[in-house]
This record gives sequence, C-alpha cells and structure tokens, in this order.
Amino acid sequence: MRSVVICLNGVLRPTTHSDGIDPIGRQLYEALTKQFRVVILDETHAADTEHWLGVHSISGYARAYTPPVDFAPRTVAEGRLRMLAAIRNSDGADLVIEPDPTCAAEEIRAGYTVMLYASPQYLMDIWHPDSPKEPRPWDEIVNELDRQKKAKALDTRLKEIDD
Repeated sequence: MRSVVICLNGVLRPTTHSDGIDPIGRQLYEALTKQFRVVILDETHAADTEHWLGVHSISGYARAYTPPVDFAPRTVAEGRLRMLAAIRNSDGADLVIEPDPTCAAEEIRAGYTVMLYASPQYLMDIWHPDSPKEPRPWDEIVNELDRQKKAKALDTRLKEIDD
C-alpha cells in the first residue's frame, strides 16, 4: 500500500497552537485513509501530538512522526526534509501533503511528490503556522507606509483616473 505523509500543522490543525481542526483538512485526511497508509508529521512533542489527535478522534493513521528531542534544524524546510527522509526510510513517502509553499518547493527538489494544501487561512505569511510571532518593529511599519505612498504618487494609472 502506498504511503502519504500529512503535515499536521496547516492541514489538519489550522495553526500550531490551535485547539480546533480544519474541516476540509479532516475530509481530505478521511478520504486519504481509504487508499493510503497515512503518516502524520508534526513538529511538536509526541505527547502533544497524540493528545491533539485523540481529542479530535483522528484515527486510522499508521504513525504520528515527531522529531527527536535534540532536533534543531536551521530552517523549517530543512527540518521538514530531515523528518521526511526518516519517514521515507521507515514508512515510505509516496505523497506529501504540505501547507508551506517554501517547504513544498524544497521537497520537490529533493524528489518527493508533493500536493500543496493552500488553505485561505494562510493567504498572508503572518497566518502561517511557522511564521514568526513577533510584532513588526514600528520603524519598519512607518517605512512601509512611506514606500507605499511614494509608489502611489508615482503610479501613472492612478493619475489618469484622477484627471
């Protein structure tokens, strides 16, 4: 039986610290369990992953794969690739359901077949589970506003509308 790896955060769980479940992600999961051996990939501790899956009555998966305690990748994509390599060696990874376009690109380059799960909840980078949760510095916001004002002032299309 072929194996599919589903990234928990961004597919089943809307965000890293969410208690809820993405209803479309759940339907996708249920459909895949009928034809594939499903492995869940999560970046949190095994106990937290198992608890979340149990709370939401997620069953029928072959294994929930979480990183070892000393796991410290430099980037999200590097971590995902290292975890996928371990999964490929033990369970197989014929298809990867990935919510992060950057990780998906790296996974494709590494030879994985990838389906990008692009939920509208993640249209903005700040909504993505792996996004830094720090507020933008005030100076950066002011500079961005200035940049947009200058761009608008130079946009000839807007001048044509005003005339």
